[in-house]
Amino acid sequence: MASDPRVSKPRLPKAYTDEQLIFLRSHISGFETRTRGHVRGDAKKFALDRANEFLVRFGMPEDLQGIDEAEPRFREQIYNWYKNTVGRARRKLEGRTRSKKPIEKVSGSPGHSNLTWSPNLETPTTVSYAAQSDISGQTASSSSQQQQQHVPPPQPTGHIQFSFQTNVSVPSAATLALNASPNALRDAFFTRGIDVPTLSSLIQSYVLSHPSPTPLNPIIDALFAAVTSSLNAPTASRTASNHDTIITILRRFTEACGYFPATLVHAGVSGPVAGPRALQMAIRKSSIWYPVLAPASGTTMSDEMERIAADRQKRKDYIQWAQIHGAALELGLLSFRGDYASTAESLSELMARDAVWETDEVEWVAGIFVLQSLIRTGSLTRKHEYEQLLSTYEGRWKEIKDEARQALVTEVLLSAQQDLAHMDEGRVQ
Repeated sequence: MASDPRVSKPRLPKAYTDEQLIFLRSHISGFETRTRGHVRGDAKKFALDRANEFLVRFGMPEDLQGIDEAEPRFREQIYNWYKNTVGRARRKLEGRTRSKKPIEKVSGSPGHSNLTWSPNLETPTTVSYAAQSDISGQTASSSSQQQQQHVPPPQPTGHIQFSFQTNVSVPSAATLALNASPNALRDAFFTRGIDVPTLSSLIQSYVLSHPSPTPLNPIIDALFAAVTSSLNAPTASRTASNHDTIITILRRFTEACGYFPATLVHAGVSGPVAGPRALQMAIRKSSIWYPVLAPASGTTMSDEMERIAADRQKRKDYIQWAQIHGAALELGLLSFRGDYASTAESLSELMARDAVWETDEVEWVAGIFVLQSLIRTGSLTRKHEYEQLLSTYEGRWKEIKDEARQALVTEVLLSAQQDLAHMDEGRVQ
């Protein structure tokens, strides 16, 4: 009978790998948020959906393979993991940490239960597992009872509630549900398995644990890193253009901002518009170009190589910020409030008009990206202005020495010319 797989046995949760833990922890905030919601069963449904994702990504754990109803058991195991992890974190925040002293073992027959019953109960009524832990802890530490606060016996319940411990370390109180780190934020922006409410919860968890007048700055840095990772992915594994990829990430960011509460404030702006405000500030700062300057004297060959590498990376980042600038302009993220609208438009206009006259070719590349977005969002009455400015950029295209940058500008110029032609089609219609 003991070897019959149909016999249900208590199962301790398996030891998860580091990669699996990263996946599970990245969704704790979403589960915790739903436990506070008004929809009954929403948290459990969320946990079971994550269990399905786990199975798709990592497969069925070895200790459950070949067992009847393995998938339902595993889904329930994942649900219990989320429930217990969030519960422990809440108790820690509220100062209700359970006693970690071991339960005294009762000597006797092998089949004797190691549960300790309350002596105050006249009959062997079952009690909750939490009460058993407290009573057992008091018995084991009878020598120091004068220093412990008396806990009255709880009301009996209809069944014993077990809370199995795993070998997984519990996150600290400051990162209540997620180990919300810059890397986790970066991955969340382009991971399809993470829905928008979960992404928003992850952002809010990080902001709460890192308060400042501008708490969304690290979030914008993570967004930029997500764009970098997506654009650097192998071409064969990508199904969208660079521009569409950036648009998708920015749209996810905007949708996540829609869940921000009024208590989330960035640079004096609160609620859902705090995110676009943070992005606008970052774009303004990134619109100014200055190269990495070499020291006047006393440099070694190694120092010079490091400076060249840093300058090359800075040029890539500057162009990528211009691509984000253009995408944000097309999504209307730079005109999210009436009092900032004219400032945002002026910023984009000035960059596109001034960059073409600068001496560094990296500014020409950045400027053409912003100009293309201005053409896409501009009115037909300004078509002639855009044609003249685009012609000036075509002249600069011939002067670009870096082949990769010249190829970028070639693609953007051709696309911008098509956008101008579409403006003509709109006038005819």
